[in-house]
Amino acid sequence: MDKGRRGKDLRIGDPERERAMTLLGEHFTAGRLEVHEYDERCRLAAAARFASEVDALFEDLPAPHPEDPAVPAPARTPRPSAEAQRIGGRVVLLVCAAAMVVLLVVIAKQFALPLLVPLLAVFWFSSRR
Repeated sequence: MDKGRRGKDLRIGDPERERAMTLLGEHFTAGRLEVHEYDERCRLAAAARFASEVDALFEDLPAPHPEDPAVPAPARTPRPSAEAQRIGGRVVLLVCAAAMVVLLVVIAKQFALPLLVPLLAVFWFSSRR
C-alpha cells in the first residue's frame, strides 16, 4: 500500500477520475497548467486508485477541486419492484400477442385460426404463473 496516503483513504472509481480530468481541463483552459503538466496530471488522474492521489494533483491549484461539494453526486434511480417487473412483462406479452393476432388476421386469413390456438395457449400459460 502507499505510505503517503492519509488515514482512511477511500478508493475512487471512474466517475471521480473523469471529474478530476475535467477539472484539470478547466485549469488548463484558464492557463494555469502548461501542456506537459496537464498531460502528466491527466495521466496520473487516470491511474489514481485513492482520493488522496487525486487531491495531490490539485494542491497547487485554486478552486475548483474534485472534493468541492458544489457538484452533487449523481442520484441513483430506484429499481422497479419485482411485482412491477412482472406486471410490465405481462403488458409486453399482451401487446405482442395483440400485434400477432392482428398480423395473422390481416395477412394469413385462412391460416389464422390454426396459428392463433398455439399463440393463445402460450399467453394463457404465461399469464397463469
